[in-house]
Amino acid sequence: MGAQIAEEIRRRLDDAANKVGVSDSAISEEEIEILVQRIIAEFQDRIQTEVERAITRIGLAREDELASLRARIEKLEQQ
Repeated sequence: MGAQIAEEIRRRLDDAANKVGVSDSAISEEEIEILVQRIIAEFQDRIQTEVERAITRIGLAREDELASLRARIEKLEQQ
């Protein structure tokens, strides 16, 4: 998965780089920076999704799930 994501990033950056300096479709440095930030955000989202899938597959609980269970147990113990 990581290799596929890296390849997609490289392809998108290459596409953007190919447009730099071409008069009819040139993009500004600001547009390049926006594109890079969008690619990085998408990359982070994909990584997060894959990590969550892996955690689900192996059956581990996330910290927020544990915190919720702890709070529920404490509430039941107080009754």
